[in-house]
Amino acid sequence: MGLFALNRLMSLQRDRHRRRHQIRARCRLMASMTTGKRKGSPCQQDDDSESGKIKRMAIPELPEDILLRIHSLMPMREAARAACLSQAFLHSWRCHSNLIFNKYTIGLKSASGEKFHHKVDCILRKHKGSLKTFKLEYNEMNGLDDFSYFDRWLQIALKPGLEELTFVLSETETMRKYNFPCALLSDRVGNSLRHLSLRFCDLHPTVELGPLRSLTRLCLCYVSITWNELECLLSNSPALELLDLTRCTEIRCLKLSCALQRLIMLSVLECRRLTVIESKAPNLSSLYLRGSSLDFSLVETLQLKELYLQQDNLIRDACAKLPPMLPNIETLAIESPRWSMHQCCLPNSSTLSTSTLI
Repeated sequence: MGLFALNRLMSLQRDRHRRRHQIRARCRLMASMTTGKRKGSPCQQDDDSESGKIKRMAIPELPEDILLRIHSLMPMREAARAACLSQAFLHSWRCHSNLIFNKYTIGLKSASGEKFHHKVDCILRKHKGSLKTFKLEYNEMNGLDDFSYFDRWLQIALKPGLEELTFVLSETETMRKYNFPCALLSDRVGNSLRHLSLRFCDLHPTVELGPLRSLTRLCLCYVSITWNELECLLSNSPALELLDLTRCTEIRCLKLSCALQRLIMLSVLECRRLTVIESKAPNLSSLYLRGSSLDFSLVETLQLKELYLQQDNLIRDACAKLPPMLPNIETLAIESPRWSMHQCCLPNSSTLSTSTLI
């Protein structure tokens, strides 16, 4: 019995050693499959297993459309790293459709300076094909003597097929703003651009501006633009659904015509010279307003469902400042930093579901 037990123990040890060897061999196969760098790599050979022979493909052998799809789903920083590690991803990186440039994606402490310029230049110069998304978040513009970098980058990025453009700049000590080349919008991306977001720019569209047929979201923050110029932009954006104006101090009035059939959301925040808002947009359902003396009594409120207001002493003057009828209102939020409590009546509404007084 003792000899039998010893033989059994030795047999178990041999089996355990054999399984460890098989596991290590499989790990080496997986490693060689992902790198695809070894000549005659085992990942290009048949793998014998209990379930039969399985053909394993290395990354370079995958069809190009699959490589492009896999690469496009990666965050930009990881996509760039993959291109550095694998020749298979280098071509797809140069066709990457979503480019986002900020200090995090570039891997620098600041999104400015010569290193940042060089990296962005390098990526854009080697890029092939069209983009779907282009985002630039640039800070510390104090040392920038001119805006030639921005002109060059936009010349490359604004091509047919671009759907989302975000151009976020920071304030400068001299308060000099970049004059955004709005002519490039209609000339190159008029049929494809869906989202446009600008911060701290000059924007001066003229009557020669062509149509932006696909534009649904327009967000302007610290943008120097007059009402006449904004009207040119809006009149060429028939598909607009959201308009967001934040601290655009040159706008003195806002008149939205009935031609904006698809506009459902309007946000106007701290545009200090803006005093009157008039809207005939038939489907406007959400209104966000923040300002000391905004008169929105000329806004058609038939379809209005959400109303958010922030004004001084608004609680006291609610009866005078709120529209007399809000038949379809569902959410009403009022924030009044300075107010004294007086008796006030909310507008007549049979559907009001949420009311907040702050």
